[in-house]
Amino acid sequence: MQPINPAAASPTSSLVKRAIAAHAALGTAISAVLYIICLSGTIAVFKDELHGWEQSGEPRLISLTPAAAFTAAKQALAHEPSSEHLIIQLPAPGTPWATARTDHHEFYIKDDGSLSLEANRPWSDFIVELHYYLHLPKKAGLIVVSIFGVMLFALSISGFIAHPKIFQEAFSFRRSKSEQLKQTDLHNRLSVWTAPFHLSNSLTGAVIGLAGISAVVIGQLNHNGNHEQVFEAIYGPKPAHNSNQAELARIDKALEHMLNNFPERPMTHILLHDPGTEGQYLQIMAEHSRRLIYAEKYNYDNQGGFTGTTGSADGYLGQQIADSVYKVHFGNYGGLPVKLAYGLFGCCLLLIITAGMKIYFLKRQARGRAVPELEAAWRAVVWGSPLMLLVTFGVSTLGGVTTSTLVTVFWVGILLIVLLKMTRHR
Repeated sequence: MQPINPAAASPTSSLVKRAIAAHAALGTAISAVLYIICLSGTIAVFKDELHGWEQSGEPRLISLTPAAAFTAAKQALAHEPSSEHLIIQLPAPGTPWATARTDHHEFYIKDDGSLSLEANRPWSDFIVELHYYLHLPKKAGLIVVSIFGVMLFALSISGFIAHPKIFQEAFSFRRSKSEQLKQTDLHNRLSVWTAPFHLSNSLTGAVIGLAGISAVVIGQLNHNGNHEQVFEAIYGPKPAHNSNQAELARIDKALEHMLNNFPERPMTHILLHDPGTEGQYLQIMAEHSRRLIYAEKYNYDNQGGFTGTTGSADGYLGQQIADSVYKVHFGNYGGLPVKLAYGLFGCCLLLIITAGMKIYFLKRQARGRAVPELEAAWRAVVWGSPLMLLVTFGVSTLGGVTTSTLVTVFWVGILLIVLLKMTRHR
């Protein structure tokens, strides 16, 4: 009679092995998605420059007169009368153009207020939507990306706790032939040097994405399910909804008031909610120098009369912090030098992620539990992602290409590269 091997016969042992394999695959997949989010985010820092390059033939403006802004508003709404929002982006030193955006259309504005061609910047929009939403439906995508922000923040904190001497050894590199030690030093040193960046970046990214979920929960608990009321503490209360038709709010009068009374506040955007109705309300966003807040909101009535500010610059501390999250996350302060620094820190973060995964695969190999297929898939993502971004960039220059086309090209390309690499390592 042949001896029975209990371990080989045990279904539990087989289940455990499959669970371990699934765990490794899931961990690799999570790291791959995190890598793509960080890669696209590093590029998205320069989205304004990319916008300008893609539509270099559109009007370049130093300023937009109040009358021209009012004309642009009327023309934009004539294209989409049912739009619930109108946003006019005003010219600024880093963005020398003006646009008028309704719910479904966006146009560049000429200096007289007439509209130029509709905005068409497929590649930069593709990059931004990849970082914001992973090309998923917007609400779901924002939540998914924010969860990865939480993961990155947790990984950073747990990494520092797990290595008590990591700051003491911030500038020491061990001379060793061991690839694992080299990767460990690279991972740990870059983590320390760029800690202020990746800690603040992951935390603010998580806050941006999870704000919606938090608002829904708080709304259910404290505001009878009205989650929009939660945001009133930051953006100010909305007037009562009234859909009866009315004359368009006097954007020109509001802008004239800003120019005469707050000339030191550079205006960035005009926001008109529920335009052309009795319930419409007008806000002008203006920057405050030497502040991280995105902008203070100056509120006006339908006739262009000033009614006050929302308090982003001088309200509650929490309100000021909430309004500062965007600039901290994207480096949208300090001009091009800060953006270049963010680009460099983003590249360092990519190296930290790849070194961390390299350490993981080397440890498995040293224990006799190598996973060549997963390692091949990981390398495919690391090198295939920037390759496919270059491919989509090339495709976008062909003309007549939409963002959705680039989305298909990117994800199909990544999938094919991963499958090809995994097949070769079976």
